Amino acid sequence: MKKTYKRLLWLRHETKPFEERAPITPAACRTLIKLGHKVAVESSKGRIFSDAEYGEAGCEIVKPGSWVTAPTDAFILGLKELPNENFPLNHRHIYFAHAFKGQAGARDLLKRFVIGGGKLYDLEYLVDKNKKRVVAFGHWAGFTGAALALKVWAFKKLNLNVDDIAPLMPFSSSEDLIEKVGGFLDLAGDKPKVLILGHKGRSGRGAKALCRQLGIEFEGWGRAETKQNSDPKNLLSYDILVNTVLINKATKAFLTPDCIKQEKRLSVISDVSCDPTGPYNPLPIYKDCTTMQKPSIKIADNLELIAIDHLPSLLPKESSSDFSSALLPFLIDLLQAEIEDTAWERSLTRFYEEVEEYQIFDPISPIMAESESGPGLNLH
Repeated sequence: MKKTYKRLLWLRHETKPFEERAPITPAACRTLIKLGHKVAVESSKGRIFSDAEYGEAGCEIVKPGSWVTAPTDAFILGLKELPNENFPLNHRHIYFAHAFKGQAGARDLLKRFVIGGGKLYDLEYLVDKNKKRVVAFGHWAGFTGAALALKVWAFKKLNLNVDDIAPLMPFSSSEDLIEKVGGFLDLAGDKPKVLILGHKGRSGRGAKALCRQLGIEFEGWGRAETKQNSDPKNLLSYDILVNTVLINKATKAFLTPDCIKQEKRLSVISDVSCDPTGPYNPLPIYKDCTTMQKPSIKIADNLELIAIDHLPSLLPKESSSDFSSALLPFLIDLLQAEIEDTAWERSLTRFYEEVEEYQIFDPISPIMAESESGPGLNLH
């Protein structure tokens, strides 16, 4: 049977608990379909947009997890990590893989792509010519990360059990979040001293926006201020620390396990950047991310830590809509096979570089040859 569409985009079901976001909305799917492409959407009860909404947009609704047997020419689109399996990956995947900074499990994941002949377009590495990311959830990560920090601080101030915050559930809107967190701050009858690291980036700006909407004064540090105030005692003098710094090279730790044992005012840390297994983690004071079921953990006397790696899930509709709007024009280019000197080519190049860095070789399949404008790496 003759194929009646140009390209196939396959939206997979997210398996991460409490993940309701979607990288592409039904409206964006409708746009792609009008351009002659086919969009398959895996059924998902947890996604913020219903199967019916995608169906009404013209998408084909398929079984969860069926991307594994999708046509090999399909682009598999998702957000968070793939299921922890070991079968070879033979599709072109688009998602946040968290595999290009030496994270735990990175080599095993990349090897699956090499063996299967697949390719990875990591959304974190879709960048313009100036290496600036073109799509991100950063604003909402900072926004919700700061909100949680303020809520935990208020609970502590009111002598409430911080564990009672769990489990976290998505808010219907940012206004709903503001109202609920603001209510606890009003009961606390006081306002904290807040420090935002990396305040000029997307996440930092989101954290500042949240504080402004709640009438919370804050201090923002960029690279220069952070370097000038590198003594941990400077960080310990605030009530709340919101870390939104993106680090891609070795740097001095902002705080260490020893320094947080000192006498301090600091009572809540929200690590929005949240990369505990990465080699450049500036907050080596914890080993594992916290979760929606256990959002805050005590890491020292009178010090709580929040380190959730999918914070924007707390505002799934707004964060998904914003992300989809930014991603759509790039998806159009990708499906039109126009990726030369684009963010897609840069992301794919980074994938090839990581594979070469790990020296991953497959003696069976002649893959990774010159293709899709990527560098021709001979892995044999």
